[in-house]
Amino acid sequence: MPRIALTVADVDAAFIDEIFGGRGAVRGVSATKVGTGQVALSLKLVLDVDSSCDGIEIPSTLVAKIPSPDAESRAAARMHLTYHKEVGFYTDLADLVTVPHPRHHHVAIDADSGDFTLVMDHVAGEVGDQIRGCSIGDAAAFAVAAAGLHAPTWDRVEELANPQWLPKPDPGGVVMRSQIFAMLLTGFQERYVERLDATTREIAEWLGANLVALTDSYRLPLCVVHGDYRIDNMLFNRSQDSVTATILDWQTVSFGRGPTDVAYGIGSGLLTDDRRRVETDLIDRYTAALRSSGVSCSDEDVRWDYRIGTMSGLAMAVIASQVVTSTERGDEMFAVMAERHAQQMIDNDIFSIVGG
Repeated sequence: MPRIALTVADVDAAFIDEIFGGRGAVRGVSATKVGTGQVALSLKLVLDVDSSCDGIEIPSTLVAKIPSPDAESRAAARMHLTYHKEVGFYTDLADLVTVPHPRHHHVAIDADSGDFTLVMDHVAGEVGDQIRGCSIGDAAAFAVAAAGLHAPTWDRVEELANPQWLPKPDPGGVVMRSQIFAMLLTGFQERYVERLDATTREIAEWLGANLVALTDSYRLPLCVVHGDYRIDNMLFNRSQDSVTATILDWQTVSFGRGPTDVAYGIGSGLLTDDRRRVETDLIDRYTAALRSSGVSCSDEDVRWDYRIGTMSGLAMAVIASQVVTSTERGDEMFAVMAERHAQQMIDNDIFSIVGG
């Protein structure tokens, strides 16, 4: 079985050198933590490479992901197959999809414990800032990029399902998710009672009562979705003429409806006034990208599923805020998500879908 690094100290020169053939070309590794590390620990690796070793192409900089040092986060990862999903994406789907993602060099997991290691290219670009929000150009880039995940996996559940990390949807799963949401909602409301306005908290209550009915109202076939498609999980490489969005953190992959990812990204990433100006155009761009990749879908059905998908960010804010380690930035990020998605739900009149 490929080696697994559990700590920063394990990601040493010998470990990286073995990945690239074990010829002693990697003489040293400097590891620096990147990101907030609420689910897994991400490290930027700067390598000291012996240039005299001919025939070996080793990047000077890599990124490694290893289990979180926090026991609570690791337990949540085991429960939700978080690490299994990211490993599964890179082993089973990375070569199938066209959505921009980092190239990996090493991936390994212990199926029982969920401990894993992923080593991949360091991709140039700026990480999105969920609290600050993104530009309209950034949103257009990730809306179109989403089609590169959804179109190649469109209506292929039977072929792509894997019980180890990408199970077929369980009919009882929606009810269970609704129950989990209801269980965690009290803690969410208590934590944010002073931070969130009454309307946002009331919409969270409404969502808890209508989550099952909304989920049952989707129209489009299932495809593989990212599940946490927000700008904190993206790198933006900007030039004068274009923006490329590279998608990271494939830890929440599942089967779902593609427009949900797009609604989640747009609703959480754009400031409200910007979203209102360009939301319809971005949906149309996403739909056009699906069709150019061979997907047959109507404008009406994509927009319908997008409307339902506006609930996804608020649902994530409620659930995730209660199951990951609380940090000052994390708490504010979830609050901002809740506010923006509640307003997105209002603007898209999600309430009329289930009768009020």
